[in-house]
Amino acid sequence: MARPLTATIDLNSIKRNYQYAKKLHPTCNAFAVIKSNAYGHGAVKVATYLDDEVDAFAVASIDEALVVRDAGVKSTIMLLEGVFEADEWAICQEKGFWAAIENQSQLDWLLESKAKIGKVFVKVDTGMHRLGLEPSLAPSFVEQLKESGLVDEVLLMTHFASADDLSDITTMEQLTRFEMVCRDVGDDIATSVANSSAIMKWSVPEGGWIRPGIMLYGISPFAGLTGLQLGLSPAMTLTTKVISVRKLREGDGVGYGLSYKATEDHQLATVAVGYGDGYPRHAQTGTPLKINGVPATLVGRVSMDMVTVKSSSDTHNLLIGQDVELWGNDVPVEEVADFSGTIGYELVARMTTRPRYVYKEGESES
Repeated sequence: MARPLTATIDLNSIKRNYQYAKKLHPTCNAFAVIKSNAYGHGAVKVATYLDDEVDAFAVASIDEALVVRDAGVKSTIMLLEGVFEADEWAICQEKGFWAAIENQSQLDWLLESKAKIGKVFVKVDTGMHRLGLEPSLAPSFVEQLKESGLVDEVLLMTHFASADDLSDITTMEQLTRFEMVCRDVGDDIATSVANSSAIMKWSVPEGGWIRPGIMLYGISPFAGLTGLQLGLSPAMTLTTKVISVRKLREGDGVGYGLSYKATEDHQLATVAVGYGDGYPRHAQTGTPLKINGVPATLVGRVSMDMVTVKSSSDTHNLLIGQDVELWGNDVPVEEVADFSGTIGYELVARMTTRPRYVYKEGESES
């Protein structure tokens, strides 16, 4: 190993966060959402570790599901966006996948395929206007699926647009619309409505299925709160090392465009990470990190492979080889995201393959 950038993934933290989601809604089953390569944490590694723990996994699409199934994962896998082509229903039958249905084509393809599916989730658009049926169509879709004899259980689902904003009444309006659809369908149909923010902060229907996603990885879905503050365990720690140190004099500029100007003499450390690794290019001067446990801040522009850093302590002597935490337990990824004009979801999900990935299972590493 030459370049010292390492993403350490604590698999046991992900398991604890899943168990916490289940504890919040003990009457519900829970999907472990591992779409987008488990939000950048490694879908195969995460799914393999949780295989004996979860009620089922959820991914965006069948290609993500096949990667996990082909790695030997046995648990049921749900396709949140459903199928994109007619022949995918046959694969769902063969591999034991469940799927959402949100449009007429998906329904027609299933009925024509005669594929046998364990559970189908009829997705209803209650106000987000991204995916889902018009509420008035849901009873017909449910009836056709039940009468087809192809599906063991039909459920209803929806997705909230603003559950991360506790002051916004949109979630209550969506819940009201969804309850009306459930009433029209009847038969005490099981449901799935709750994403991470709804699981933690909203009153949602009991029974059915919850869908913990970002909270599995110890990251907060709420602005102004970290995962640690919500009782979650951050799963990814991104670390690197100081690779160069120099003395800046007052007035010296740093990096591309010389956007940072030293206002006093101070040491400057160059650190091995950049936007080529997934570190946010738009991270501003002042973005927090730690060097050997001492608070420090980013200064100047983020380069493809490097950033430049100033210690927050006048007495901290910067040295080549010192450890740097970019985010993790001591530097919340949510704070780094705030300084970068984005959210924690994006920072972890867009990680590249350049860092070395180390997986911890309790005290061991793999």
